[in-house]
Amino acid sequence: MDRYSDNNLVSLLQEGDEQAFKLLFKKYGVRLYQFSLKYLKDSGDAEDLLDDVFLNIWKNRQSLKTNLSFQSYLFTIAYNNIRQRFLKKSREEKYIRIFTEEYLVNDSQKEDQLDYNSLVKMIDEIIEMLPPRRKEIFILSYKDELKNGEIAEKIDLSENFVRKQLSIARKFIVGKMKENNRLDGILLLCLFSLQENK
Repeated sequence: MDRYSDNNLVSLLQEGDEQAFKLLFKKYGVRLYQFSLKYLKDSGDAEDLLDDVFLNIWKNRQSLKTNLSFQSYLFTIAYNNIRQRFLKKSREEKYIRIFTEEYLVNDSQKEDQLDYNSLVKMIDEIIEMLPPRRKEIFILSYKDELKNGEIAEKIDLSENFVRKQLSIARKFIVGKMKENNRLDGILLLCLFSLQENK
């Protein structure tokens, strides 16, 4: 058996061999980066994805299969990662689009004030301030787009409790956004009003 074959390296990796891991990274890293860059169009995002994929490989090394194509497995993980990134971005951009269409029509001065990356970062920072259970519920609703009933079933709570926690979370987040006296707060009001009827 070729000591540097994928199957042999995967067998060693299953046992926690760091050298085997480095050899697989060296063998596929550049190709995976180029594959990711082709779709993500951003070198930083492609590097992040590369790190995520190989971190996933390392964490799940004991469950790897030597009788399957490691290359196919690797690129399947990358494809799914890219797909999730696009889905997340499309959901975020949907709210940005609703905001600009409803509140910023024919007002270029206000549009210039809208900083997409700053908005997402600010929302995430405020979400982190929520108590653990409330934060979990809010993320399942806001980022994963689950309905209240689905959230209740997923974490074994009543739908009424979920609804109350979301209401408290919305008021808190909107309040924090208003404190910043920015247009972002209007976006959140729009976003939350869409979710009220879930």
